[in-house]
Amino acid sequence: MASPDFVEPLLSFKNVRAGYGEAIVLDDITFEMPERGSLAVLGRNGVGKSTLLLTLMGFTQLRRGSIVWRGTDITRMPPHRRAQVGIGWVAQEREIFANLSVEENLTVAARPGHGPALGPVEEPRRIHGERSAPGRHCHRSDRPARSG
Repeated sequence: MASPDFVEPLLSFKNVRAGYGEAIVLDDITFEMPERGSLAVLGRNGVGKSTLLLTLMGFTQLRRGSIVWRGTDITRMPPHRRAQVGIGWVAQEREIFANLSVEENLTVAARPGHGPALGPVEEPRRIHGERSAPGRHCHRSDRPARSG
């Protein structure tokens, strides 16, 4: 029986082995991250940092192990369902709308749907009468670009 102080981790990887095709990139990865915790993933190029995130999101071949998100095993859950329960990634690249704030860029990337972790997700709001969507460039000349 679990102690009353036991708190389910936000995310856990247990003995995860994953990669692309025949190439194994992650081998026997195990960790837990608590709710409101943080995790730093450090390493030189090519050691699996991006593969770890892509595996969490369901975009690699998971050969062994399990991934649990908020107490639910998501190991075999398809990527679109993982997004619906609140898993996403904002990449380091500058593929953003330069004239929008960070909050506005994240709002633009939101998709209609419902995720138990987040509650209802609203439709992306309209900017200058057009729906903003990732990959579409909306020009906002009414104010200067903001960096954060």
